[in-house]
Amino acid sequence: MKRPTDKQQEHEWIERYLSGQMTSDERAEVEAERQTDPDFDNEVILLKRTHELMKEAFLEQRAVATLKQLQQQSRQRTQRIRLVRRSLSGVVSAGFMLILYLSVVPVVFPDSENDINVTRSLADDSSTVAVVQKRAFNQFFEGQAHLTEGQYALAVKNFEQVLRSSDIRPYFREAAQWHLAVAYLKSGEPDKAERVYAQFTQCIDCEYPIKTVDRWKIWWQIKWAQWLS
Repeated sequence: MKRPTDKQQEHEWIERYLSGQMTSDERAEVEAERQTDPDFDNEVILLKRTHELMKEAFLEQRAVATLKQLQQQSRQRTQRIRLVRRSLSGVVSAGFMLILYLSVVPVVFPDSENDINVTRSLADDSSTVAVVQKRAFNQFFEGQAHLTEGQYALAVKNFEQVLRSSDIRPYFREAAQWHLAVAYLKSGEPDKAERVYAQFTQCIDCEYPIKTVDRWKIWWQIKWAQWLS
């Protein structure tokens, strides 16, 4: 398998390389890329270092806490060692799976912005406001399609165009903002994505129902992209 052109797929490719899940031919392909592309080599090194830092900052701290607890509960050295090993194994597996999930699994947006009743109510309305709203809806749906197709720069333009309209309801505006944050992220502009995301960090009256886990995904992927850039 040759080096992917999509950044997310490239990260997955590197993860497989670092976790030893590649064939010898695939590993040779990665090594060749590292030799010819210094930026790619730095990316591999950074990802490897990230894993090590996470183990030091989180996993080892948990292991020490577990060890102290076990020392208080048991006088038998053999049992302490066995329990610590099990705890370490569980923490490492859980931590890795969490990071992998947040990094790889796509954000799931609510589909209620595609409410047929909303678009149908505008179909026979020829007022100026209705015309503007219909254009905004069209731009939004085009942006969704461009996100799905991997045309992230076009998706950015679509959602930015939606947000230039002043005659759209708050729910729909929030939907466009969340989609724009992901479009910025996918198009290699994590700082812009972070600025959009920051608008919702303390929002108490938001109408667009983004799940907590999907907020975590966006936040983590923004921070990861900033680290790599």
